[in-house]
Amino acid sequence: MESNYYWDIAAKSLEGKATPAEEKALRHWLAQDPAHEAQYKLQQQLWHLTTPATAPAPDTDAAWQKIRSRLQQSSQVKEANVIPLYRQVLRVAASVAILIGLAWVIKLYFFPFYGMQVVASGNKQITVILPDSSRVWLNKESTLAYDPDFDGRQREVYLKGEAFFEVTRNPQHPFVIETEATKTQVLGTSFNLRAYPGAEVELAVATGRVAFTAINGAARVIVTPGYAATLNTQQNSIRKYSLTDKNAWAWKTHELQFNGEPLQEVLAVLERYYHVKLELQSPAVGNCRFTGTFRGDNLQEVLQVLEVSLQVRSTKQNDHTYILAGEGCR
Repeated sequence: MESNYYWDIAAKSLEGKATPAEEKALRHWLAQDPAHEAQYKLQQQLWHLTTPATAPAPDTDAAWQKIRSRLQQSSQVKEANVIPLYRQVLRVAASVAILIGLAWVIKLYFFPFYGMQVVASGNKQITVILPDSSRVWLNKESTLAYDPDFDGRQREVYLKGEAFFEVTRNPQHPFVIETEATKTQVLGTSFNLRAYPGAEVELAVATGRVAFTAINGAARVIVTPGYAATLNTQQNSIRKYSLTDKNAWAWKTHELQFNGEPLQEVLAVLERYYHVKLELQSPAVGNCRFTGTFRGDNLQEVLQVLEVSLQVRSTKQNDHTYILAGEGCR
């Protein structure tokens, strides 16, 4: 029995499972008898010869990494192959939107009056009869564009330059004039609209009521006969005032009227009418007042009248500039 006890300890020692106390007892037992020692060495040799080779421990972490990597690759391949229908619809919609936007830009910058009737006055004054029988007098260097059918909800025209309108009344279809900076809306009236590029937009009403609105901003006024309005394009503001100038649309009537206006104001009207520059050599002369009417007269005839009336003399500097000098009125 005692011998079996120590051989059990020897077996545990060979397996590496013996406790320190058991190891100590085993060594003491082997030292007591050389036969114990010889038999133990024999068992030790058999143990090493018969013990199966230790299988390498599986590297589970590495295996999981490989599996996870393959799952991710498989998922990516599936996502790349499947394109949802709504994405294709969005792509088509985006392409259509881009094409529409591109067409709008091309029309705006290269064909702003596409589909409209366009009339340009050039270096003369002309009269245009619109589809609703409204009449438009175009001043020089002006352009009018309008729908040739006037079949929309509004009768819309576009003006660049200056024009006098006599609009046929039609409450069901308002008449709208658009310029670069303003929108003017009427039902039936007559008025003058001046909208040359780079200058203030001016409205003067002869009959009826006119709504005058800035395209940018909220500025808006109602203008009635005897009043005018001006849009300051820099400040985008509208000023309404009493119309004292009898020559607001003299370019249409070819008649200039002055009733005691200072020469400085007379020259401003003449500059606008004849498209020239009239300068005073002495500012004091500008206070002289002038009364008179011109009907279809040319500039030279007008200047001769001023020379006789106000004791001034005019000198032509170039094709567009005249200087008025003299002592003037006293």
